[in-house]
Amino acid sequence: MNEIIQEPVTEYDLNNQPEEVTRRWQPVRVLKLILRLLIGAFFITTGILKLLSLDSFELYIYSFHLFNYLLCTVIARLVIMAELLLGAFLILKILYKPVWWTTMAMLVGFTLLLIYVALFRQDANCHCMGELVELNPTWSIFKNIITMALMLLIRKEETARFKGWKAVGIVLAVAAFAAPFALFPMDSVWNLFDRDGQSINEPRFEEFMQDTIALSLDIDDGNYILGYVAAGCKYCKTSGKKLNSIVENNHLDTNKVIFFIWGKDESIQKFKEESGATHFRYVTIDPFTAIEVVNGKFPTFLYIHDGKQVKAVDLHSMVESEVVKHLSKPN
Repeated sequence: MNEIIQEPVTEYDLNNQPEEVTRRWQPVRVLKLILRLLIGAFFITTGILKLLSLDSFELYIYSFHLFNYLLCTVIARLVIMAELLLGAFLILKILYKPVWWTTMAMLVGFTLLLIYVALFRQDANCHCMGELVELNPTWSIFKNIITMALMLLIRKEETARFKGWKAVGIVLAVAAFAAPFALFPMDSVWNLFDRDGQSINEPRFEEFMQDTIALSLDIDDGNYILGYVAAGCKYCKTSGKKLNSIVENNHLDTNKVIFFIWGKDESIQKFKEESGATHFRYVTIDPFTAIEVVNGKFPTFLYIHDGKQVKAVDLHSMVESEVVKHLSKPN
């Protein structure tokens, strides 16, 4: 009786292909892996760079005059959160198809915005990579086009279904949210824990207000904001940029803002240029007086009513609605 010999059934996959086929496909797979890792890492890097210069990124969004300052702080953090999360999900191939399409849509949206900026604004830095790496809109457009082209090469990747991928995704989502929202809280949240406000040396301030320079400013009647800043202070420049943006966006009287500034002449000029706050009044004072008045805390801004201080704030406790309300009051 003849025995029937059955040939073993084998799966048709890459591992069972002839050696020359395997050699042909391996470089392609490795190239796609490298591209995916690089793109994911790039998105994470841009998110971190924006996070490290978050105040400037908020102000850049605010400069488009589309939203109030509070909403701009939320939008800035949502952009950073999206970049961190999409980068991590691309690397691990979590929900790959939706993440791929979301990433492409975000790149297209940002590119259209950058085209508008390149055509109608004279921005030296579009803040796509924060302040540490300055990139003008034109170069950023090229960057996005190259990134989109590379994204097309990894379009057909499949979602990774490794054990515990859902838990990993949740952890990454929480971390991406916590980085901009918890570690770098918005000014409105920060102020909830700073109820005492900025303190100054009131006796020294009263004494300073009787100085000849202060008397010549004629601020005994009406509402003003006095800023005590150091010309070389990074946060002072950012606060000057913030206050200038609020005043410009709300069409407030620039004559009601006075900066008491100390530093060398070239540093003061650089302060004006970098902050954009060139329309305010400036008074140069000696550093010892400034330090005594604000207890060495720079920047400090004093809300003045009829020559008397009613509130003191700093960069983060300066609220747009309060500035508008204070400076809009008739004398």
